Amino acid sequence: MDIFSGIKNIQNNNYNKQLELKHNNDINHRKIEDIQKQNIEKKSKEEIKKELQKVVQELNEAMNPLNTNLEFKFNSKVDELTVLVVDKKNNEIIREFPPKDALRLMEKMRELVGMLFDKKG
Repeated sequence: MDIFSGIKNIQNNNYNKQLELKHNNDINHRKIEDIQKQNIEKKSKEEIKKELQKVVQELNEAMNPLNTNLEFKFNSKVDELTVLVVDKKNNEIIREFPPKDALRLMEKMRELVGMLFDKKG
């Protein structure tokens, strides 16, 4: 019986340590999320747009040597990243994500929301 109770104590200790590690991990994860949220809130929309445009440019530069059919663009009207599949031979756009129709719909929705919740009225 002493052997079995010793094993049970070891198992209980290991389980308690796992719970404590999980709890500490959850706390650390929340702290990281809070720091990320604070960093995002500190940046203005314009700064974020500039960073996104820079990332898009870097993506395109990285894709050029690979001779792929992908191009990246940032649509400032709807603040959305778009990906184009382009035919390299004749520079024709094969497919666009999100599609042009969806982008136009997003633009119109933003206009509509702007008119509905305009602070002037």
